[in-house]
Amino acid sequence: MKNPFGGRRKARLLRLLLIEALALFLALCLMYCFGSQAALAGTLRDGPVVIRSVQGDFNTVWDDLNMAITNRGLVVSGVSHVQKMLDRTGKALGRTKRIFARAKVLEFCSAVVSRDMMEKNPHFIAFCPYRIAVYTLPGDEKTVYLSYERPVWKNNSGKAELEEVDKLLGGIVNDVVKEKF
Repeated sequence: MKNPFGGRRKARLLRLLLIEALALFLALCLMYCFGSQAALAGTLRDGPVVIRSVQGDFNTVWDDLNMAITNRGLVVSGVSHVQKMLDRTGKALGRTKRIFARAKVLEFCSAVVSRDMMEKNPHFIAFCPYRIAVYTLPGDEKTVYLSYERPVWKNNSGKAELEEVDKLLGGIVNDVVKEKF
């Protein structure tokens, strides 16, 4: 049987792309579910994902987030263009439902906070780099969500160090949300 994708390498790349898209889709579904709850409650701080929202323009909120990070002397290490990736892979999958109007994830690190955390437990490397998602939903592009995952460890080992990470992430998001009021 002839491969409709034109070769083993292309088929392998397509499979990897589909697996990556599925993993990201599942993660974003969890964020979206928490986002629905956050829309009802205004904020979700007690769960594993913190979600805040602000009325404004996506690009302005994105720029404010970058500024809040650099104002702390931190350096952005990467940006994931989630919405663009989902649009691109959706076409390959034949799925056209728009999940986000705009969505990016900003990655960064803090040498001091990260070192303290990993000196306590080198397995805490799984929490690095820190990530904050910024996104809008179709039909409501003036509500911009900022969300991040709280670092939680199974036996409260390193609780103080992980709370510092949570404070850092929360402080950055609060700076952005406060800018809008």
